[in-house]
Amino acid sequence: MSDDIPIIFAEEIVRAAGKSPPVAVFLSAASGLQMQQYATAGWRVLAAPGFKAAAKIDLATVPALDCTEDQAAGCTLLSCEVKFMGGDTGARIGLWHPEMVKFNCAFADVADASALASSLAGLGYSVLGAHWRDDNSFAIRSLASLDLMNAFPAPEWDRMNLIGVRDPARVAVLRSIGRLYAGEEKRIGDLRVANAIRNDHIARLEDALAAHQTSDIFKLPRS
Repeated sequence: MSDDIPIIFAEEIVRAAGKSPPVAVFLSAASGLQMQQYATAGWRVLAAPGFKAAAKIDLATVPALDCTEDQAAGCTLLSCEVKFMGGDTGARIGLWHPEMVKFNCAFADVADASALASSLAGLGYSVLGAHWRDDNSFAIRSLASLDLMNAFPAPEWDRMNLIGVRDPARVAVLRSIGRLYAGEEKRIGDLRVANAIRNDHIARLEDALAAHQTSDIFKLPRS
């Protein structure tokens, strides 16, 4: 489950045939898999100067390369984990002019990302929100909605990733794909929750049976 997948699909639709592969530059990442999904889709994946990650990532296995400031300029996507965001992030966006910017805020203890969303809008981006849910006792996360921020009158910032998009055509395609993808995610998430409930119920029954089998009820009377 990933809200990067709609971005990848949308780019395949809007990018002209024969054009060079899209480029994803990561200021930071949560995992190697997060970067690898772009590489698998044929993107060129780069780690920006000062790249940070939640755990050690072997860039060669992604595969990804370290890049210079100049090589990051004009990238298709700039991705950043908000917990690693530095004070120079805005300046880098202004310098590199990425076509899309993604800030991963969900489940990162972000109380309010409204200033960040406003800053993206001020830089000329249409700002979309990718809203996640894990409203169950099993903490199974799924993408609930992907749409323009005005579709979220009261954003749950701690469950929201922000996607800034310059091109109106990309915005339209991303919203269409986002609706379909979120619907599928919800169905898959509901199935996973139902399966987890079923497995939990079976485990409880097995524990109860094991407890009864060791009780006096099942012991044979002495002769």
